Amino acid sequence: MSLSYWQADAGLLGQEAPPVRPIDIETELCIIGAGIIGTGSAQWAAQAGLRGVIVEARQPAMGATGRNAGFIMSGIADNYYRAVETFGREVARELWALTVENRNVMLDFAERLGVPLNRRGSLLLAESEEEAEELAKSATLLAEDGFPGEFTPHDPLNRGFMAGLRRPADGVTQPAALTRALLQDSGFDFIPASPVTHFEEVGHQVVIHSERATIRARWLLLATNAWAARVHPYFEGKVVPMRGQLYVTEPAPMIFDTAGYSHYGFWYFRQVEEPGQTGYGRWLMGGGRHLHFDTENNNPSEEPTAPVQADLEAWTALHFPEFSAVPISYRWAGTMGFTPDGLPLVGWLPGHDRVAFCVGFNGHGMGLGVMVAQRALAMMIEGRSPGLFDAQRLG
Repeated sequence: MSLSYWQADAGLLGQEAPPVRPIDIETELCIIGAGIIGTGSAQWAAQAGLRGVIVEARQPAMGATGRNAGFIMSGIADNYYRAVETFGREVARELWALTVENRNVMLDFAERLGVPLNRRGSLLLAESEEEAEELAKSATLLAEDGFPGEFTPHDPLNRGFMAGLRRPADGVTQPAALTRALLQDSGFDFIPASPVTHFEEVGHQVVIHSERATIRARWLLLATNAWAARVHPYFEGKVVPMRGQLYVTEPAPMIFDTAGYSHYGFWYFRQVEEPGQTGYGRWLMGGGRHLHFDTENNNPSEEPTAPVQADLEAWTALHFPEFSAVPISYRWAGTMGFTPDGLPLVGWLPGHDRVAFCVGFNGHGMGLGVMVAQRALAMMIEGRSPGLFDAQRLG
């Protein structure tokens, strides 16, 4: 298993839970999974006055949450024009509005909890004339629907792109640190290094059996994302694991202070400001999955591979050659959970009255997660519909 820069920076290197005798816990809400969905759900539950516990197979943010680029952006992987073509205008508008709300909430969380962040926007860059045309159409549609976007019909960086679309209010953060801070702030109990073996409903409770604890709860929420099918067979074919790969360099002079996307989000990049070294930041480069679908799709591995890493370095050399000679300090991979239609899944597990789920974020848990988690909690506690994320749409 690889370790990301974020995980090492947050002190997760070599961290193991001490051995303990299995314990018994009785509570209101049990959450399986201590990523951004699990810890975000704990935040909403705590605000609603619920007591709870998160049980996790490893440590907080050791999965995809601690292995992404740390982007907190409006929108999804596809540009707004493609989202409208795929989902229709009304659904695309609702989806975008939710990502804007999610971005604002996430950045506010980070600021309140003292987690590193910046709010310098994001930049979508076109690598073809077709993509440039789509960004132009996106800018028009965004303006019509009340979303900010600044389109440039030429390369805004003079680095070999065709056009750019800036979203000024987006930001970035340290995702592993934010997840750990959310967990601590929620007040939920936490049981690390305790894989769940099975669960069952007994009367008016769910009994969750894990290696380090037996938990009796009023409700159970599955926040396991890419690992959902390992928890229950219902998710087979509904949430498919996909590997994403990244690397980060040693600090170098700052030349790019925003979140960058290109080629429909298949390349993503930023400089991570280095604490204590003003004007310096680490170059973070991720993506390249579209060149290696045969090895990256339907693959839960967290190990980086030489072919994808070489493509990441080649892209950097083409567009940001200043970073080509900078030593690489971390290479890693993470496992995303993809759904058939590109939208997360929220619902009640079939055959269970007290087991809900919030999974399948298609590589954008940071961009949608906490607000979709809020809908999952509202479904569980208040009986509200999760709307466009309702898993019943898949049958």
